[in-house]
Amino acid sequence: MLQHTSSALKRMRAKYFAASEPAESVIQQILMDIQEYDRILEIGTGNGSMFKQIIGQLEKGSLKSIETSKRKIRKTQRANRSVIKAGLGNIQQGRPESLPFRDRSFHKVFSLHTAETVSDYRTACKEVYRVLQIDGCFYMVLKPSRMSEKDVIQVLYDQHFRDISVVSRDSFHFITAIK
Repeated sequence: MLQHTSSALKRMRAKYFAASEPAESVIQQILMDIQEYDRILEIGTGNGSMFKQIIGQLEKGSLKSIETSKRKIRKTQRANRSVIKAGLGNIQQGRPESLPFRDRSFHKVFSLHTAETVSDYRTACKEVYRVLQIDGCFYMVLKPSRMSEKDVIQVLYDQHFRDISVVSRDSFHFITAIK
């Protein structure tokens, strides 16, 4: 029985670390690149952990986040009430295919596993391109089963992104692209 529990724990840990690796990669890349006045868009708030970490790195910039789930929005708003009141962050309902922001509003846009819920990749990438400033960076993580590396690159090129970088693993593609 103990041996069975041990192997179950190993599988659970392996699954956890595989799932958290892309999040940590994106977080580290973004955190290293954040500037004092950056305006950042997070597509898909999820559990709010990235929201909290990004806000912690901003001094005079801002973080906007969109999420389709009202429950996740309320949860993240409660957990980050003080920074939202201070005007550093905001979470609202929205979809990546129709971003509720003006053109060239953000220096950076990131999305972790929200691509799985997107109905139209081309439209979503077009919207990301629209809201990014010139030389702005787009960070994205998605499952390879949803789109191949070649398809991802093609969609981004079609939307005029440049300097596209794809790091592929068994469980995810980590993509960065510049407007």
